[in-house]
Amino acid sequence: MTSPDASTGPESGTSASPRSRRRLRVRRPAAITGAAFVAWLTVTPLSLALMIEQPLWGPFSVALGFVLLLAPVGVSMWAWRSGVDVTSEGIAVRGLFTSRTIAWKHIDGFATGNEGVAAILDDQSQVRLDPLKPENLPQVLAIGGQELRTADEG
Repeated sequence: MTSPDASTGPESGTSASPRSRRRLRVRRPAAITGAAFVAWLTVTPLSLALMIEQPLWGPFSVALGFVLLLAPVGVSMWAWRSGVDVTSEGIAVRGLFTSRTIAWKHIDGFATGNEGVAAILDDQSQVRLDPLKPENLPQVLAIGGQELRTADEG
């Protein structure tokens, strides 16, 4: 799911250049959150039965019930939080508990393939930009003020 930031239009009222206000947020598909919600609906009765009835050894049954409840919640939080934010300053790669911002000056290029898009850094390491798709690259480069060059152009 991609969404431009609300402050991309000229009506935002600031005197900064339009390039500095532009932002692209790419997140996981909403279907993942929907699937986690359905999983939550199906797991809740089992979890509550484990915690209340305690058919297994008491504390183990309660712990298993809580773990079963936390799994769908964790998946939906991951789907909401993880993704890529592109600004004129750089690219922020977000996970469930982590966040890494890469400045444009440290990005040498992008590689595309079956796995998606990866940023090639100045130390020749690669950072996967999930869930960014190759068709998002022109917009990403425009926000960063970069030019699109193919490998055969040098």
